[in-house]
Amino acid sequence: MIELKNKFIENLEYQINMNEGSEAAYKKIPVFTEQLKHFDKSVMDLREKFEKIHLREKYHIIITELEDLISQSKK
Repeated sequence: MIELKNKFIENLEYQINMNEGSEAAYKKIPVFTEQLKHFDKSVMDLREKFEKIHLREKYHIIITELEDLISQSKK
């Protein structure tokens, strides 16, 4: 019975905080906290991936320009 009341109070606090537009409500519920941590990690992984792709594109441009310069110097 006490556990049911605790869950009810936790849900009530969640709804009140949602009406206030507070992000603190998500931090009070363990499921949302874990989901936010997972989302943050996913975002950081994607950012690193796109940075690597961007670097690869830059290196490819540099290599292409160097190859063009080498081919022009041979002519």
